[in-house]
Amino acid sequence: MTIQWTFVSGILYGEIALTLILLLPWIRPSTWSKLLKSRVVSAISAFGQVYYIASVVILFVLFADALREVRKYSHVTLDGTARAGEDAVIHMRLFRAQRNIYISGFSLLLFLVINRITSLLARSAQMEAASEAAMRQAESATKTAKTLMDAGGEGEVKDLNRKTEELGAQLKKAHTDRETLKKQCEGLQREYNRVADQLAAYENATDNKKDK
Repeated sequence: MTIQWTFVSGILYGEIALTLILLLPWIRPSTWSKLLKSRVVSAISAFGQVYYIASVVILFVLFADALREVRKYSHVTLDGTARAGEDAVIHMRLFRAQRNIYISGFSLLLFLVINRITSLLARSAQMEAASEAAMRQAESATKTAKTLMDAGGEGEVKDLNRKTEELGAQLKKAHTDRETLKKQCEGLQREYNRVADQLAAYENATDNKKDK
């Protein structure tokens, strides 16, 4: 295997391992988001678009070259005078070309898959953060509403107590006025009886004088 295909196969093995790690279910998207936002990854991501395009172009060129080799050796026909060694060489080159197609093709495919997975993880982390923020806002709104309801209840209790005190004061005043009016009525009754007694005594005295 030549140097470039050894390098591409190493990339393929690394992509397989990275894909399996990215698909681990117990690693939360927020963890990946923090890792992707680290200084090292951010420094690499500064030229990420250039790396991405260059990698895709290189892998695609290698894939096209391997495909060309497969088509080249697939149409080779040997006449009856060809030696067995030549046929073995042709089949070996065809096998290598097919192997290179698989290596470059899967490398290109996994490269695109990893790019898609990382974008989905970043979006999932954003949605998770937004969901947590919404939950915190909902909890804060619930606490605020509960506080306002409690404060409103205390205000109503205070208002009822105030009204009760006012009614009690009015009732006490009415009772006092009733007692005062009762005393005034009793005084008027006594005064009426006294005047009536005096009037009766005066009438009796007048009648006695007339009889004489």
